[in-house]
Amino acid sequence: MTLKVLFLLVALGAVVGAIGMLSSPNPVHSALFLVWTLFCVAAVYLLLGAEFLAIVQIIVYAGAIMVLFLFIIMLLNLRRDEFGDDPLPRQWGWGLILSGLLAVILISVAGAALTLRFAGDPLALTPIPELARMLFTKYLLAVEIASLILLIAMVGVVVLAKRPKEGV
Repeated sequence: MTLKVLFLLVALGAVVGAIGMLSSPNPVHSALFLVWTLFCVAAVYLLLGAEFLAIVQIIVYAGAIMVLFLFIIMLLNLRRDEFGDDPLPRQWGWGLILSGLLAVILISVAGAALTLRFAGDPLALTPIPELARMLFTKYLLAVEIASLILLIAMVGVVVLAKRPKEGV
């Protein structure tokens, strides 16, 4: 497959995941659609030859942040009537098909990224030491603000979850 076709498949997967995340009434399904979208973004990083950023995208965002989101969803203790029925039997087939498709696309993208890396592609992003230097000097304030926003959001969810319910 050419890189343009791989990019189009990954971009389409990201858009479908984002639309699914926004349109799903179930918060857990929305979080899983977001994981799908984050994996597609990692595939775009692989296509650019930035393996480090792809791995960080998967570990930090698709891993740690999504576990945090799911923990917050479970902490809120939503009742089934608040997010609708869960038609799990119908979704197993589609889930397997879409997971297989995502696996094929990610393997294709990883193969293309490795081919580009060994071919000396000029699209490769900044080396890791330069990226780290920029992150902890020029963009330090932005990173600290983002971490503070995440911390405030977590504290807010815990406060909302621990609020006594009316009528109990």
